[in-house]
Amino acid sequence: GGDGAGGGDKVAKGFSATKIVVRNVAFEATKRDIQKLFNPFGTLKSCRLPKKFDGNHRGFAFVELSTKREALAALEALRGTHLYGRHVIIERAAEGDDVATLREKTAAHFDAGSAGASAAAGEPIAKRRKQ
Repeated sequence: GGDGAGGGDKVAKGFSATKIVVRNVAFEATKRDIQKLFNPFGTLKSCRLPKKFDGNHRGFAFVELSTKREALAALEALRGTHLYGRHVIIERAAEGDDVATLREKTAAHFDAGSAGASAAAGEPIAKRRKQ
């Protein structure tokens, strides 16, 4: 049994086929680190690491690959990846995702429990995604 998210080449309605959002990016990570993560999967059309006014990035990145096959390969291969000791969350970007909507989603994600604190302490988090 899969988790229902795979489903071959089908992309859920409202989600981009080639754009990926990377969350929980360590603050020491650079745009180059994100590029290195995705380079093996194909041609990167774009890689953005939105910054705060103080020059630090916000802890997430947007990556766009050339084809949906490359994006799918990256999504599957990078699931569970750690970057600078942090478990990065890699998922398809919603068509309307931008900095503001993503900030709200990320805040809601971490408000859902104290999972963020235990992850920061290096403790495993039980997966609670299945419904």
